[in-house]
Amino acid sequence: MRRMDRQTMWVDVDRCTGCGACVEVCPTGAMTLIGDAARVDEERCTGCGACADVCPVGAIRPVLHGEIVPSYRQPPAAYRPGPLMETAGAAATVAGVGLLMRVARALPRVVGRWLTRRSELGRPYGGASSSVGRWPGAGRRRRRRRRRGG
Repeated sequence: MRRMDRQTMWVDVDRCTGCGACVEVCPTGAMTLIGDAARVDEERCTGCGACADVCPVGAIRPVLHGEIVPSYRQPPAAYRPGPLMETAGAAATVAGVGLLMRVARALPRVVGRWLTRRSELGRPYGGASSSVGRWPGAGRRRRRRRRRGG
């Protein structure tokens, strides 16, 4: 029977070249060569790591023992976030709404500046019928003619 209070070693047989260096170094004689790969006798192994230090290809490693602990509290069918997650979600929503409000307030100013710059550069922004930038007073005269009916 294997003792759980001590570390044992294991051999990766795919990497092991069968050189025998680990067999010569093992102080307890737990390492043996079977075929072309080293094997560990877990009853004799003390987990000193001498074999792992000598292995030229790194095929010998310690066995990690762990304990599986059952969970006594099963997660609910519908996940319900805790108070921290609820607070973080609300804060992100408020920040997003605040950002949208800032953009909504700034958008008319940005568009107005863009249109003003275009008209200062002499580029019409009203389409083919626009008279802005053609000659001074052209738009005003056209509006007066429309009002008079002719």
